[in-house]
This record gives sequence, C-alpha cells and structure tokens, in this order.
Amino acid sequence: MNYADIKFPDIQDGEGIRVALYVSGCHFHCKECHNKEAWDFNFGKQFTNETVEEIINLLKKPYVQGLSLLGGEPLEPSNQEGLLPLVKRVKEELPEKDIWCWTGYNFDTDILNQMYTKSEISKQLLQTIDIIVDGQFEIEHKVTDLAFRGSTNQRKIDVQKSLQKGETVRLKFGDENRYETNQPKIMYFQEFKKIKKDLTKQDENNTISMNFNQIDPLNENPIEPERITERNVEESIVAKSID
Repeated sequence: MNYADIKFPDIQDGEGIRVALYVSGCHFHCKECHNKEAWDFNFGKQFTNETVEEIINLLKKPYVQGLSLLGGEPLEPSNQEGLLPLVKRVKEELPEKDIWCWTGYNFDTDILNQMYTKSEISKQLLQTIDIIVDGQFEIEHKVTDLAFRGSTNQRKIDVQKSLQKGETVRLKFGDENRYETNQPKIMYFQEFKKIKKDLTKQDENNTISMNFNQIDPLNENPIEPERITERNVEESIVAKSID
C-alpha cells in the first residue's frame, strides 16, 4: 500500500485533534475530487513499518483524540490489508483513541452486507473503526462549510453499534438542521485579484492612477501601484438566518 500524506495536527477530519492518514488508490473518481492525485495506487510513499511507528508515536501524544483514515479510498481491498496492522495496534496499545474512516462505499449495501460478511480482513478492520463517513462526494450536493464531509449525501455511522445490531446506526454531525430544508442560503462574496498596472499607459480621462503613499523617499520614483479587480462568486454555504 502507498499513502499520499500524513497530516498532523489535523482538526478538520473528525472530532478533536487528530492524526490523518491519506492512503493512495481509489476507483470512484468523484467529480471535482480534491485529491485526484491519490486516485493512483502508486502515488506517494510506500506504507511501511516505519510509517506505522510514526503514526503510533503521534497518537501517543495525550492531546490527540484519534486517527482518521482518508484517501484515496481506505476500503479498497488492497488498502484494507495495508491498514489492518496499523488499526489493530491502535486498538491494542491506545484503546482510548478513536478511529474515523471516510469511504465512497455505501455502508448498508457494500460494507455491512458484503465486506463484513465475506472478507475476514474487512471484518477485522471494521471491528476497530468507531465512525465511518460513507458515500461518494457529490458535487450537486456540495455545501461549502459542512462538518467533516463535502456533500450532504454523506452519512456519519456508528460502526460498532451497527455491527452489533446488524443494521446501520446513523449519527448526527450536528449541523443537519441548518440545511435539511434543502434550501441552503446563497451568499455572495468578493474575490479580489491583483493586477499590475502599466504606468506608461494613460486612462481614458488622460490621468494615471497613483498611490502617493508608495513613493521612494530617496529618488521619488513611483512604485508601480496595483489595480484590484473584483468579481462575484456564488457559493452554497450553510448559514443560519440573522433575522
């Protein structure tokens, strides 16, 4: 197995301060994926025993809450095999640390009813994972500031309770009430881009824009000012009304 990155400290991928491992290799290829380079199973570095030791040592820090597994696709069969020694050590040596996993697979059909029942590696792996965020990223369901996920179709699942009950036990992220109306607020912001201005060219009114604070005190040569242009960019974000 290869991995694309280890992020530490990480506060975006799960609750608390975390160690985030981004594995390489994914066949889902979600539209507008932010980690396209990690689709390639050969991308990044080889995941070795030394890598495991590095992650374990980071997790031993008392202020770290847990480990996050992302990608790429952690539940690709070859990646499951690579991750199993790591997660087993976490649960054996650091049982107080929680493990979160992000996957494009559907928990009900792909994981609970297929992987868990048919693969011993999958069974052992899932027995160590506390939270799974399932579902592929869907650009049409993207909301910019969602907690711990990119699109509203993705679910937070209590893995151990699900395995015990034999059915999916879904948890709340905590921000669902802000978008469940299916009418997220549309907010506009200004995106500024600096463009160098050519001082040799004059404007139509025969003047040259000048910032008089930008003067070289020794030779009084003007420092080339910058023109700022702006454009409206529309983003869907989660935001409560202030009415």
